[in-house]
Amino acid sequence: MHLEKEKLVRQLSLVAYLMSMNRAVTARDVRECVEGYSHMGDDAYARRFYADRSELDSLGVPLRSNRDDDTGEELYTLSARQYLLPNLDLTDREVTALYSCLSLLDGQFAYAEPLRLALQNLTLGRENPMTDPALASTEVKLTGADYSPEIAARIAKLETAITKRRTITFNYFTMGRGEDSDRVVDPYTLVWNGGQWYLVGWSHEREAVRQFRLSRIQGEIKFTSRRERDFEVPSDFNATEFRTRPTWQFGDPVGEADLWVDPSAAWWVERSFEHAGEVVERHEDGAVTFRTPYAAPSWLVGWILGMNGLVRPIGPSEVVDGVASALRAIEEQHAGDAPVLPNPLPPLDIPEAAAPRRRKPVAPVGAEQFALLQALMSDLLASCGPKGEGEVPAAELMENYGLDEAALREAVDLLTLVNFGAGAYAMYAELDGDVVRVDAWPDGEVFRRPARLSPMEAKALLLALDLVGPLVAATAQSDLDSVRAKLTEGFGGYGSPTVPATAPTRSEQHVLTELTTAMREQRVLRIEYYSQGRGELAERDVEPLRLQRLKQHWYAVAWCRKADDLRSFRLDRIKSLEVLEETFAERDVDLAGYEADTPRTLEDSPRVASVWFAPSAAGYVLENGTDATRLVDGSALQRVATAGDTWLVEEILKYRGQATVTSPAALRERIAARAGELRELVERVPVA
Repeated sequence: MHLEKEKLVRQLSLVAYLMSMNRAVTARDVRECVEGYSHMGDDAYARRFYADRSELDSLGVPLRSNRDDDTGEELYTLSARQYLLPNLDLTDREVTALYSCLSLLDGQFAYAEPLRLALQNLTLGRENPMTDPALASTEVKLTGADYSPEIAARIAKLETAITKRRTITFNYFTMGRGEDSDRVVDPYTLVWNGGQWYLVGWSHEREAVRQFRLSRIQGEIKFTSRRERDFEVPSDFNATEFRTRPTWQFGDPVGEADLWVDPSAAWWVERSFEHAGEVVERHEDGAVTFRTPYAAPSWLVGWILGMNGLVRPIGPSEVVDGVASALRAIEEQHAGDAPVLPNPLPPLDIPEAAAPRRRKPVAPVGAEQFALLQALMSDLLASCGPKGEGEVPAAELMENYGLDEAALREAVDLLTLVNFGAGAYAMYAELDGDVVRVDAWPDGEVFRRPARLSPMEAKALLLALDLVGPLVAATAQSDLDSVRAKLTEGFGGYGSPTVPATAPTRSEQHVLTELTTAMREQRVLRIEYYSQGRGELAERDVEPLRLQRLKQHWYAVAWCRKADDLRSFRLDRIKSLEVLEETFAERDVDLAGYEADTPRTLEDSPRVASVWFAPSAAGYVLENGTDATRLVDGSALQRVATAGDTWLVEEILKYRGQATVTSPAALRERIAARAGELRELVERVPVA
């Protein structure tokens, strides 16, 4: 038998033996009774038993030990309470919501396979839940153009390093400096933010916690040593803040900025950035002064500019001057004739045979084989009746566990080898045609209930709740904190300190709850919606047709009665909403390929503008897979489809003078005029 398979059977048999004993056992007992150890010499057994215990502990199966006062020997136990999944008090509605919402992530979620196992354990013994009607028109699109099998492979390697606490080294391209260098990092966790995966860890070069975008890692990721463990994650490390903090707070704080926020946007800034600052003054006209720490003034300046006058800096001077300086540059760049651009670089000459083929993105983190066998054993034993016999359709098992026939046969064969010592086995099972037939041995009953979720399964579930948790709570008609607390009972005693777990705002849960109710019952919604482009709140009656999550934002796709057309509404910009008694009939609207917040979905017919990006910004544009042309001086030219000018004006302002519209001329004039207006407003503000 292959060494890896021998290890799996040996470790499962060790668990079976300890679970079946009603007393603590010695290492000598284990060696004599658990198959796989008896043929080893003393030193080999000591090393292997220690390694198996350590690996089981990392898999969420903690063996407890204490020293016998009389003999001095170590005694080992594994209680059913520590191993088995407790009876979680999940309602049928919560199970349905979990199953339906999390299935939306399948095929694009980095942890799809361990998530599949977690759901199997949580729903074992329940009927296959039906999909909530409100979710039939829900889409989740997380992956961007740069998600690739290479990114998937990096995630898999990094997960191994994170789990085993191994220091790694890799070559990294720093976009801001336009250079690459070798990095040595203690990897703490992976976070997903805005459609991108980032590694967060201790940078040995910077002697500080830093984050690294996976698409900028070049070449191979290597371990720096052969030790079993190189570091420990600090107890005060909080992974969540790397999911929630805005770009201007990446790094150590260097100051605090006071910002004036227009009355129309004050509620939105408070709601969206409550974790990043505080309101220090409320003005009579409804405006507020918002104070926020910052680590990178340039990113804060970019955000202020992108708010197009709805946020203006009061202090300190480096932020005020940064905004004023950027506006002067933008005004000058868009005054008069468009600049003459450098020549484009010739396209790379890649022979057709050598051109890389586009491959379907794969799930980068595979299911742990140990956890898969645990779950499958419980599933098979649960099928057995009073006589200890049962059968399960093979197709059902293959679908639930993501296995093909050969993999299912191999897993079933391995489970028949799991034993309790002294010739007692957990079960006998075989793949017979289109079913798996099962005979349970009496001692195998201890595995009828599923095991607690492994650390990887727990991590997958928490990350998934990060992405679709508010939707779970809305469709389950439960509070997300309650659902999360129930699920945490199934994680075992190890916890998940490095897993980001963001808490959605109450308003976000409320909006999704009302929206899914309206979709389910085909009732009209009355919303108070904030349009950033116009800087105003407006009341609209809408007929919700589809719910979409596109990377970091939720959108409602609806028929807007005010516009008498299809519109998309970003959920965090809905200030209030009410489900009306009025119902609506289905409309003959083609939503095939519809994606919210794109030129097709905005208010006017799209037109195309040409935008030049300076070398300092070109890398970001090219990196994001957009349709851009590289120029000989390192800059880039991009053609941007836009419906209405407001969105593009805001985008140009965000780049702080590093982006210039070259055509059409009318848009250049509008940007120059708007930059001049904003500059005058900023220069009139007394600096705090």
